[in-house]
Amino acid sequence: MFKTFIFLIIVLNFQSCSLFMSKKERLLQTDILAKLSSQSANLAKCTKNSNLFKIFDKKRIRVVIFLSINSRGQIKRFNLDDKLYPVEYAECVFKVVDLVNFPKLDNGEVIELKQPFIFSYNN
Repeated sequence: MFKTFIFLIIVLNFQSCSLFMSKKERLLQTDILAKLSSQSANLAKCTKNSNLFKIFDKKRIRVVIFLSINSRGQIKRFNLDDKLYPVEYAECVFKVVDLVNFPKLDNGEVIELKQPFIFSYNN
């Protein structure tokens, strides 16, 4: 019995956190990620127009966007990962993300989001 209990605890630890999320939370997460992902073409334009492939001398670039979204569906905090991006790139990404209509949340609620994007150089 004890071994079964330990096994169950281990299995639950390796499960996705969505197992513990309510249906409302999962739908909200899906909606936010879909809206953000729908802007990937515009984010790719920022990447190309800012010459990031040349600046970093890479054909693939991984960019991570960190957001806090307030209860009104507005961006409360915006950051990119710790690479040294040109200011014009960060501003372009912010402008694209700021145009997204994020869903409104319960009063006082804030969503913290970390979303990676991978951009590839195509001739």
